[in-house]
Amino acid sequence: MTQRGRHRAPGRHARPKSRNVPLTSAIVAGAAVLLTGGITAANSSEQAPPYVDAAALAIESTISYDVRDNDLTNQIVTEKSEVDFTSSVTEDPAIAAGVEIVKKPGKKGSADITYRVKSIDGKEVSRVEISRVVAKEPVAAVVVRGTGDPDEIAVALSTAEDKTGTKSGNKEYAKLWINQKYGWGDKQFACLETLWFKESNWNHKATNSSSGAYGIPQSLPGRKMATFGDDWKTNPATQIKWGANYIEDRYDTPCGALDFFHVRNWY
Repeated sequence: MTQRGRHRAPGRHARPKSRNVPLTSAIVAGAAVLLTGGITAANSSEQAPPYVDAAALAIESTISYDVRDNDLTNQIVTEKSEVDFTSSVTEDPAIAAGVEIVKKPGKKGSADITYRVKSIDGKEVSRVEISRVVAKEPVAAVVVRGTGDPDEIAVALSTAEDKTGTKSGNKEYAKLWINQKYGWGDKQFACLETLWFKESNWNHKATNSSSGAYGIPQSLPGRKMATFGDDWKTNPATQIKWGANYIEDRYDTPCGALDFFHVRNWY
């Protein structure tokens, strides 16, 4: 006889099963990662979804990827790289504004730089520096920047050039010119004054009877100065410009040229 109203209590096997929700896609937005679907740690015979490295998905863009179809990687990479140099700038009111003179060129250094690189399907999408080891220190550039009134300085140079032809006039023009052109101040002019005193006593018509060297800088032969003007035989300003350029090209500074002269008795 069937007993109505009596039912068996449900067993454990009848409880609702907890299942993994398949992971379908990864949404990358800035540094945040949104994974659609859920992942549960249920006791189930179903295979768990693939592990996803969230850090590898943190890229600087808004892109949607299907993690089942895309290869996402997060690597540590070390590369050699150049290191830019800095510049040390000094302002000089005796030099016309708009003029910058590089007294010492800068040199780049080198370093081993380690990055965290994120890629999707082999294409790099993000790179963040982790550390760097400097192998060669960069050398800072030394720069002089003019801040003086260009018109006033131009007038001063023109006035000084008009007074050349005497030893004192030649010196005054040379002092102004070398500072405007090369940033050589009082110290360098003192060396130049001594050097050209020994060579020609600042006489723009001085001729060496044995070698044929000519003019204030004692160019050998004298016609080399024609690169700065056809009037090189008679114009002290042309000779001074050529002589200063020669010194800068070969010795960097008048003091460097004078040091050489003390050893060799020529420069």
